[in-house]
Amino acid sequence: MNLQFKELLNIQNCQCEFQGKPEILEQSISGFSIDSRTIKSNEVFVAIKGDKFDGHNFISDVHAKGVLVCMVSNFWFETQQQEKLSGNYFLVDDTLVALQEISHYYRLKFDIPLLALTGSNGKTTTKEMIAAVLDEKYNVLKNKGNLNNHIGVPLSLLELTADNDIAVLEMGTNHFGEIARLAKIAQPTCGLITNIGPAHLEFFGSLKGVYNAKRELWQFLEKNGHIAFVNIDDKLLGKDLPSVEKVITYGFENSAQVRGKFLGLDEQGKPSFRVNGKQINLGIAGMHNIYNALAAVAVGLEFDLSMTQIKLALEKLLPTSKRMEVIRKKDLIIINDCYNSNPESARKSLLTLSQMQTNGKRIAVLADMLELGKWSESEHQGIGEYVFSLGNIDYLLTYGPLSKLTAQQAEIMGMMNAIHFEDKKEMIKYINSTVVAGDLLLIKGSRGMVMEEVTNNLIEG
Repeated sequence: MNLQFKELLNIQNCQCEFQGKPEILEQSISGFSIDSRTIKSNEVFVAIKGDKFDGHNFISDVHAKGVLVCMVSNFWFETQQQEKLSGNYFLVDDTLVALQEISHYYRLKFDIPLLALTGSNGKTTTKEMIAAVLDEKYNVLKNKGNLNNHIGVPLSLLELTADNDIAVLEMGTNHFGEIARLAKIAQPTCGLITNIGPAHLEFFGSLKGVYNAKRELWQFLEKNGHIAFVNIDDKLLGKDLPSVEKVITYGFENSAQVRGKFLGLDEQGKPSFRVNGKQINLGIAGMHNIYNALAAVAVGLEFDLSMTQIKLALEKLLPTSKRMEVIRKKDLIIINDCYNSNPESARKSLLTLSQMQTNGKRIAVLADMLELGKWSESEHQGIGEYVFSLGNIDYLLTYGPLSKLTAQQAEIMGMMNAIHFEDKKEMIKYINSTVVAGDLLLIKGSRGMVMEEVTNNLIEG
């Protein structure tokens, strides 16, 4: 890591003071961590205070692991019994702000392209696809997992090394101003918004509000960036192209610079499409993933990769855990898509369920979609109507107070086997008594519903 301790004392907006052995300041920093469980002895422990945790409570734990340097708040330091304190400390007003400002300072040491991507659906999958494509030619830094928030993005930036040629960072948001803040920290040179859908409506108020929140990335690039990759088929994105140096459009339905043709799904729901004369057969289920893949094609072409390299990267990529992950167990096929859920992603997953080939029953196992605010009831009812409209889903099983509306609406529409469960264990018991060899199940719900418990029971049972 190209950073010395003494540099922390002069970072703008960090307002940092050091208490400890002066010789420490001449040493180089090997890394930063906020997790007392996984921190290494040569890393700086940053004591972040959140709504449900306070890193300051684990200072003694990190000292026991041999960690020499901690970044703590002035308030915490002043309230300790000074004679009992050991170790070296960087004191700041707010440790989170300090972490963000340090990561911003550190990012500016690297004159490399940085692609920031956001959107309502498909962010992590698109990030993984883009990184896989670029990795055919470059050394790529990307967020680990979905470390895409006000803590994860700074931590990702602090992993930059001299070996990196390019960075691809996913940025998530559920409040206005968050994308603007992350963009200011990361200083992207180019950006991509996957799509605009009804996610986090509780905080954004409307679909236009979602768009305005995501468009904060365009606003940053219009002043500071160079390239925007635009899904021209998205109704909102396609009508309002950003005023940047270069706009690259991609899509399947409308005229685009990078235009694909959807070819179909195989028996496992994995799509194929053609672009620039190459047929690409994805290893990830879901027709909607052709947009995520086409975004990766557009980025790859812009960064001088050949279609052969792009095809190779996309075809060998496997789904990430709990995201359209097709699992075969005891002659059952399970679409494990329980990482998160919102109305748009639920419809896309249900469409995949209806399109996949099976000799058995199609069973949709759905839980609540959270953070929809005043739209919660209508959106859950809408999913019930959508399940019925598909015409070939044999069972709809729901869990959670909001999803009860989904089952009720499907039953009102005329669906015979729409069943709601108040207890997840009862749902699991029913599924185990109902499924037989050849059945196809979709399991989906918001993160807070922990629907992987259902998946794990089917896999391990």
